[in-house]
Amino acid sequence: MTKTPKIGKMQLAVMILLFEIGSTPLFELGVGAKQDSWLAMAVAAVIGGAFLWMLLRIQMRSPDADMPELYKQLFGKWLGVTLAVPQALIFAYESMRNVRDFGELTVMTILNKTPQWSIMLLIILLSLYAIWKGVEVFFRLVELLFPIVFFSYIFLIALLIQSGLPDFHRLLPIMGNGIGPIFKAAVPDIVAFPFAQMLTLLMFWKYVKPVAARLKTTYSAYTIVALFLIFMNMLIMSVLGPALSGYSMMPFLEVVQLIRIADFLERLDVVVTILLIIGLFVKLSLLFMAAVLALSSLLRIPYRKCAVIVAALIYGASFLEANNTVHLWVGLKYTVKYVTPAQMSILFIAFLIGFVRKTKPPERSH
Repeated sequence: MTKTPKIGKMQLAVMILLFEIGSTPLFELGVGAKQDSWLAMAVAAVIGGAFLWMLLRIQMRSPDADMPELYKQLFGKWLGVTLAVPQALIFAYESMRNVRDFGELTVMTILNKTPQWSIMLLIILLSLYAIWKGVEVFFRLVELLFPIVFFSYIFLIALLIQSGLPDFHRLLPIMGNGIGPIFKAAVPDIVAFPFAQMLTLLMFWKYVKPVAARLKTTYSAYTIVALFLIFMNMLIMSVLGPALSGYSMMPFLEVVQLIRIADFLERLDVVVTILLIIGLFVKLSLLFMAAVLALSSLLRIPYRKCAVIVAALIYGASFLEANNTVHLWVGLKYTVKYVTPAQMSILFIAFLIGFVRKTKPPERSH
């Protein structure tokens, strides 16, 4: 009999923090709202919070079930499988996007003479190794990585403030162009990335015991990460301003490159690079594991064999887009505007089905 994996409350909290943060603070999301980009982030976080509440209501319907099992319970066996298989493939697809991001950004920043194919091969093999032993081991690994990320961000934020670079007057006027650009920037783009990606946790909540702990821990971790992302958005905008933020490929990297303290402490790109590597690694690995768990369950393939197959598919698919411009265009044009909203719509229908079934009054006997 196979032992059921167990995830502790702290491990769940750390995973949510690192998964949601990922590489998000390295970019300035919501630049369409200009100086109000942080408000767009806040609006998206609130909408994402409502979506998270819905996800947890779906999951609490059957606390020991994961996404494929919940789909089969709510939609019926055949329709449930029909919906769950594409969802598993979407997990793999999103993992592939992070593999490609890793390759592109690494070549762009620190290893510009290293073949991109070798960088992407290395990261998918490391990810395969990380998930090889299963859920418990991977969550413990992420728990070990958390202090590096935490202290790196604290270090960089402290140096930015000490250097006097932030000027919060650059965030004014608040809502100078009205609320329209804020909602346009928030929906669906920022809602889809990163907040709606919490749906990945439907594959892992069942491993957290007791059941009540997963609710409190998830809400607390989500609130912390949302506030952190809003703050980082404000910080980057307060340094670069709306104009520079809109044209920069990696605003946070440019902000850190501006740090000069006592003609001694500078060139902190390596710290940003560490955050980039860890963030993308955690995100792509959790999505990779979610795809493997779902496909292994649905197709009756042994976990490790399935992991090798999915790793090969992810690596091969990472070369489909001709260059980084096409890669980003596909992500912004299709993934965040169509793929993720479609996932959210299916889960909303699942929520409604669960709600109707739960509240349907009993039929009267005649």
